[in-house]
Amino acid sequence: MKLKSLFLLALAASAAPVFAADVIVSGQISASTTWTATNRYQLQGKVYVVNGATLTIEPGTVVQGRLSSGNDAAALVITRGAKINASGTPEKPIIFTSELDNLNGNLTARDVGLWGGVVILGNAAINSRSDSAIVAAPITDQIEGIVLSGGDTTLGTYGGTNDDDNSGTFRYVSIRHGGAIVGTANELNGLSMGGVGRGTTIEFIEVFANRDDAFEWFGGTVNCRYLVAAFSGDDCFDYDQGYRGNLQFLFALQGDNRQNDSDDGYLGDKGFELDGATAPEATATPMGGGTIFNATMIGIGGSARPNGAAGANNVGMHMRDNGAHKIYNSVFVDYANIFQVDADEQPRIDAGDLKFENNTYFSHLAANNVLNSTGGTGYFSSGSALRPSLYSAGLNVNVNPLLRGISRSANRLLDPRPATNSPLLAVGSTTTPSGTFFSSTTYRGAFGTSNWAAGWTKLWVDGWFALESAGTSDVPILSGSANKFINVSTRGFVGTGDQVMIVGFVIPAGQAQTVLIRGVGPTLGLAPFSFPGVIADPTIEIYKAGVATAIATNDNWSGTQVSTISAQVGAFALAAGSADSALVMNLEPGGYTVIAKGKGTATGVAIVEVYEID
Repeated sequence: MKLKSLFLLALAASAAPVFAADVIVSGQISASTTWTATNRYQLQGKVYVVNGATLTIEPGTVVQGRLSSGNDAAALVITRGAKINASGTPEKPIIFTSELDNLNGNLTARDVGLWGGVVILGNAAINSRSDSAIVAAPITDQIEGIVLSGGDTTLGTYGGTNDDDNSGTFRYVSIRHGGAIVGTANELNGLSMGGVGRGTTIEFIEVFANRDDAFEWFGGTVNCRYLVAAFSGDDCFDYDQGYRGNLQFLFALQGDNRQNDSDDGYLGDKGFELDGATAPEATATPMGGGTIFNATMIGIGGSARPNGAAGANNVGMHMRDNGAHKIYNSVFVDYANIFQVDADEQPRIDAGDLKFENNTYFSHLAANNVLNSTGGTGYFSSGSALRPSLYSAGLNVNVNPLLRGISRSANRLLDPRPATNSPLLAVGSTTTPSGTFFSSTTYRGAFGTSNWAAGWTKLWVDGWFALESAGTSDVPILSGSANKFINVSTRGFVGTGDQVMIVGFVIPAGQAQTVLIRGVGPTLGLAPFSFPGVIADPTIEIYKAGVATAIATNDNWSGTQVSTISAQVGAFALAAGSADSALVMNLEPGGYTVIAKGKGTATGVAIVEVYEID
């Protein structure tokens, strides 16, 4: 929604984006190709990037899967030796979604399985096959969710000997409404990574409302960070077949994403499903097991399963299959149980290869906030091989993490950051990672004081995440508004008392909006303007209709974000160190008033401006 005049009447919700052309893509891409943000690309069935080609996708590009199911389900597959170069930005993420998505919130968390997903395949080592067949090294396999035969099997093959393999860059990407069913127990994940090597860059990825797992790693060594798994029908993060990479800053939100109330198979299962190998489980090489730092995992809580049990089967993690799994500095909340540790993990426990340290667990079920060492309720899933010492010996705690807000509705109440009094912020409560990939933090969980998932995810744009406003160092940008805007700008004399300048504007219904608000005086007195009589020190106050007190104020502007956004919208630069006022804010629909006044006894001429940022 855009600001149309000084006093703006509410407009209808914004229309879908307009593209120069719809480009239907099918079959194989055998030469390096670029997809541009001016077009919309629609996948007809499986699209394979082959022959060492690179597919470049510009920031802001929208890729849609044609409505499909079975083995004809639309998907993008980067085959071994080919590359993906998809580098979105926080302001212009790359979106993979269904052709039914109008990008205006018309599809919800229950709209799953409408197309396939994204598959990246590489040449890094795997330690076993999904069918448990024992074969000689180097082991290769066929990726889950794609059925191929004859000479076409190479299109779905992954695995090899190059752990440093590079499949390209995948950054600031949102993958939505996928997971089409191919066959019984055979579905596509949001992002499937088969034998992907550590030379590949994967970061800032959201998978929203996928029918099966959000993310799954089939062997390989790729390191990933800043991952969001929202409303996945099965597991949030799943690895197997000898995955040995590093993962940091993972956020999962589980909830009710069944397509209808009788759809009993897809309410969200485990947060983590961590496997070592299939066969030979005990001696497969290389030994599987990833290293995970800083996850915030929110289970389904009290969401009623169709069988009447309120989240009874929702488990924070399942560790199994002789894997050297390691989880540090993470938080699990709203799970019925935290652990399901199978008996085949005992060799790794004995060897000290399995680690669970400095983590926080808190169940919505009071009975499950008691250490369970004999079976039944408690920290561990009923029927699992209980390992109470694994929990108690690792400085793990059972305490309310005091997140700022948990919500599974698009009501702007979800805020997974720790509150100021949260035990997650306690000094000395974290494990310090080693190596060059991980970042050290002084907090448990995926978030500190800022929300790195704000601004570019569907959770943000469509209204789940709480808005961030003035007072933070870097306010995330709400993107996706379609209408053109006319800026608000007015000039007048500013003083105190009844000489304040008042400017009003309205954010229309349907979508929250990012705005830049400036009260400019001192810069106008400098070259090249050199206006006489300008106010030396203006301040601004922002009020929302129906709220008696100011929702934000600013005296002297500061920070790089104001400068960057001013240049982005074509506004003149504010003089460095000047006493001009400026705010970047996220505002919900409604009426707003800007009051510009002089600080102390200051009076003079000023300009008040409001820019919508997209």
